[in-house]
Amino acid sequence: MNTPNLNGWEKMICPYFAPTCRRVLGQYLENNGFIETGLNEVGGVMFSRFGIFLEVSYELELVPQALSVVLGIGDKKYDAGGHPCCIPYWRLLPHDKPEHRGEQIRFKTESGLELLLLRLKEEFLEPYAKPLWLNMDHLEKAIANFRAEFSC
Repeated sequence: MNTPNLNGWEKMICPYFAPTCRRVLGQYLENNGFIETGLNEVGGVMFSRFGIFLEVSYELELVPQALSVVLGIGDKKYDAGGHPCCIPYWRLLPHDKPEHRGEQIRFKTESGLELLLLRLKEEFLEPYAKPLWLNMDHLEKAIANFRAEFSC
């Protein structure tokens, strides 16, 4: 029997992240045409809808963990050249929202994550992400603007 190597980053993986994400966001995303397509390397949940993906995850190296959400085209965050094929949630928020500055996105407990995901659904997914996943042209433009703004 193989035992996982717990000498590295694996110790910081959040065991309740994926089940909580499914419980809080699963039905909402399913009702909007998304299906779960798997987990990323830290247990973040990947969803897909007609060539668009939504990754709901967290920053492993930050304690308490910080929520990480990206919306993109295809199935990967970066193309072969290392350019983003997605846009992070904070880039879609108005500049005056505290989440845009990385505030109010951290969780320490399962109940804290649940509350954060409920807020994410109401305050980000519905008003800012949904219009983009319903309009591929607008999503492509938002990603192109993000790429242009953050390219070297």
